[in-house]
Amino acid sequence: MIAMKKLALLLVLSLVAVANTLAQTQSAAFTFTQMDVPGSSSTELDNINNQGEIAGFFVDQSGKQHGVSIQHGVFTQLDFPGAIATRTVGLNNLGDLVGSFIDASGIQHGLTFENGTFMQLDFPGARATQPEGINDQRDIVGGFTDSSGQLHGFLEHHGAFSQFDFPGGTNTIAVGINNLGEIVGDFVDSVGVQRAFLRQGGNFTQINPPGSTSAFGFGLNVLGIIVGSFTDAGGHGHGYLDDAGNFLQVNFPGASSTDSNGINTQGQLVGDYFDAAGVEHGYFAAH
Repeated sequence: MIAMKKLALLLVLSLVAVANTLAQTQSAAFTFTQMDVPGSSSTELDNINNQGEIAGFFVDQSGKQHGVSIQHGVFTQLDFPGAIATRTVGLNNLGDLVGSFIDASGIQHGLTFENGTFMQLDFPGARATQPEGINDQRDIVGGFTDSSGQLHGFLEHHGAFSQFDFPGGTNTIAVGINNLGEIVGDFVDSVGVQRAFLRQGGNFTQINPPGSTSAFGFGLNVLGIIVGSFTDAGGHGHGYLDDAGNFLQVNFPGASSTDSNGINTQGQLVGDYFDAAGVEHGYFAAH
């Protein structure tokens, strides 16, 4: 049986318009909407499809983590049966979800949620599995931890798993995949710095937002527009949008740091930010 609880509460929307500076001398205006699961202590939004459906997860007031799906302003709590924590992050245009859960023994497993049914998904022989993204062909990407504790990227296609790693890097994880099979994610370079990457047909390209000292790649759409986050020289976190090498910073107004996690074909973004008190909130943005 599926452990699901409808939260028939409509979101209280906070709309803020803000101008953002585009690296490489361009600029654009974003309109942000704060989106928190009602009653949650923290919310993270990770993906948005072309129908405007949103996937993410939240922590309740007792400290327990749950998945969440948002459709037309209605929040649906998602819990893998028997799990002590559930995290839903990947979403396609069919409404399929992927993510991970922690079982009663404290082991992390992957999950899929298709047609209202949860299924467990584990990379063969892995100590832990963490699916992150799914496209409309139901190709799934993520990361798994091997027996020695190293993290590797994976692609699952119709039940067949393949491992991949950024050349010369360690701790690779794939986070997003579009319908062309292009993949974004991140890895640790030879000097121990977190870097973002794009993988196209087996070829890897490092993504370097201007002014970044480290970066993550979180999502991309079928147009090849990539979103993620980076840290600047002052230690401040920013979201970014990368359109063929043209970078926009994405900063929620007044936030101490911002992550851009998912983007659909219409260019609508979802992500999370931390306020001055260190509380995480979800957001929706358009420009």
